[in-house]
Amino acid sequence: MNSLTLIILKLSMVSASATPEAAVSCDLPGVFAPAASWRAISSGHHGCEGAQWVGDTLHYAAHHDGFAFKWSEAAGLVVWRRDSPEATSFRPDGAGGFYVVEQTTRQLTRWNAQGERVEVLADAFEGNKLNRPNDCVVKSDGTIWFTDPDWLFSKRPDDKKELPGQFVFRFDPKTKTLTKAADGFDKPNGIVFSPDEKHLFITDSGTPDVLRFAVHSDGTLGSRKTFATFAEKGLDGLAFDPQGRLWCCTRAGIRILGGDGTVLGLIKTPGKPTSIAFGPEGHLAVTMSDGCFVVLPERKPSKIGTR
Repeated sequence: MNSLTLIILKLSMVSASATPEAAVSCDLPGVFAPAASWRAISSGHHGCEGAQWVGDTLHYAAHHDGFAFKWSEAAGLVVWRRDSPEATSFRPDGAGGFYVVEQTTRQLTRWNAQGERVEVLADAFEGNKLNRPNDCVVKSDGTIWFTDPDWLFSKRPDDKKELPGQFVFRFDPKTKTLTKAADGFDKPNGIVFSPDEKHLFITDSGTPDVLRFAVHSDGTLGSRKTFATFAEKGLDGLAFDPQGRLWCCTRAGIRILGGDGTVLGLIKTPGKPTSIAFGPEGHLAVTMSDGCFVVLPERKPSKIGTR
């Protein structure tokens, strides 16, 4: 059986295993329309991450399966890359391409619109290879900030951990400079700026904490503050919704947080959520441990027999 046949079979299993729709359950009134439902885009993956809308097109990865996907209502599911180096975050670079973190290569890279790597931006800090870059975010000044936990070294003995800790890094594409922005983590994971970019929020998966750092004008961070603490560890992706509330992926589902860290509500999800992306006109995408789901906006039925 050749590799193309294997890919076709694998994609067939992914599509067949996807649950068509499931009702959305959220205990915070007004977040979703009454009839809102999860629509499975694909499932059956060994890890799924990196939800990112570009216009009406969603990008995401089944990273441990080596796939990167694109999906839209018009085109359906398309394989963007079938040899992805465990990419787990895709952020627009402002020139039609993407800033990407790759877990296999342990690099921050840039891809073009076709999914081809065109540049390695960062692969080492002070002469030591990066751990396993996990998530990245782009600030309005063009700098790229990414988490670098030390996942999988115990399962991949040929990969050697070189850095003395687990950090959050800041990369400036203008100067090609990589700077350590924060340290002292136990599996730094999700990362997002507040809408006004005055604070940086990070989940530390080895703890039950969401951390908040003040962002200074010179690109440095203030001291860490615990913004929220939950009963369980294993926190993952973060995103701010259009109303300025922070959504956090947890083992229990997605928790919605207010400005003071208070839990406002819980969204129960079909699986363990890993990343969140808000798209145009009310589109929502959530990757989960084994698949990707979307919630589409309600549309009024078109009138028949009128012009």
